[in-house]
This record gives sequence, structure tokens and C-alpha cells, in this order.
Amino acid sequence: MVPLSKDAAFWSKQSRKYAASPIGDLDGYLNTLERTKSYLKSSDRALEMGCGTGSTALLLAPHVAHITATDLAPGMIEIANEKLAEEGLDNVTFAVADVLDHSTKGGPFDVIMAHNLLHLVSDLDSALAHISGLVEPGGLFISKTVCAPYQAGLKFNLIRRLAIPIMRAIGKAPFVEFMAANVLEGKIKAAGFKIIETGDQASMVLSRYLVARKV
Repeated sequence: MVPLSKDAAFWSKQSRKYAASPIGDLDGYLNTLERTKSYLKSSDRALEMGCGTGSTALLLAPHVAHITATDLAPGMIEIANEKLAEEGLDNVTFAVADVLDHSTKGGPFDVIMAHNLLHLVSDLDSALAHISGLVEPGGLFISKTVCAPYQAGLKFNLIRRLAIPIMRAIGKAPFVEFMAANVLEGKIKAAGFKIIETGDQASMVLSRYLVARKV
């Protein structure tokens, strides 16, 4: 049995607590859900990476032909499959996989989604290049990503440069990298996408919602 990575172990340990926690910004989540639904078609083969406990995939399933939803943490997928058994949907598949684990044999997909994931990926350039290879030409990549605030003050910089690295070193936090939204957009464009919609969701943190088409 392959041992779990630090991040997979962290999120698996947190999975039951995560599942029991209320959504921090429900209005923002519902807005993201509705915007994403507006891009989906009943014929789409969709993939959601970083699906957590599967709630979003289950809500989007009625709007696509099939959705595969993956997460690197086995604990998250265990809960997702429990939810799937309760819902009884037949067009959803949950699986344990990190971004680079996805094979092109499983695609190409009409839509790939990554909500609240990209800031947790250590090699984002490689991840985006891999995602690009999994999307049909003309297909969509939809994401929402926690980004650095437009004006980063002392508190934010202390958290990013001191608190998070210390917590990660002792197993109390996963990898996190908060980049500027324009830097994120540049990386997505470099991976072969044309950005067709962006929007900011600002609550306790800044999140950039982004829809891009594979060129």
C-alpha cells in the first residue's frame, strides 16, 4: 500500500470535521454553483478535481451526462461515496486521485472544475498543463481559487510567510500558496486556455472565480 502524502493524510484526518462544518460563505457558494451550472450541458462529461466530500459534484450531477469527482484524500472520498449511496444517482463516480494522477485515457472531458483547489497545489504550472491535456479543444476549465488580497498587509504576510510554514512543518496545515489573481490568470492562459469570465468573491478572503476555454 502506497503511503499517503502529507497533504492527503492531513485532509483525510480532517474529513469528518470538514463534512460537519457549515459552509463559511453560503451566498458565495450558491453564486458559484449557479454560475457553474450556467455553463454545463446535459451532454457534458465533467471532471471535478479536489471534490472534498462530494457535495458540489452531487448538486451538479443533474446538469451533466456524467461527472467524475476526485480528491487526493481517501477520507474525503469515503464520505462522498456515503453521500452518493444516499442520493442514489447513477451518473457520478468518486475516486481517490491527485491532479497529476488523472490519465488522458479517462478523458478528454468537456468540462473540468477545480473549486478551492489551485492554491493548495504545490506545482501549479505542471498541474495546469496536465489539466489542459484532459480538456477537449473548446472545452471549459472552471475554477475558484483563494488568492492574495489586492493590498496585503502585515497580518497577511505574517500568516503566509511564518504561521503557515510552521504549521505545515508540524502537520497542522497543508501546502498553501496565495498568489495574486493576475498571476493565477497568467498561468491559466499559459496552459492553453482563453479566459472568458472572471469575478471576485470577497468575504474573509479573496476568491477569484474563473471560466476559461481550451484553445
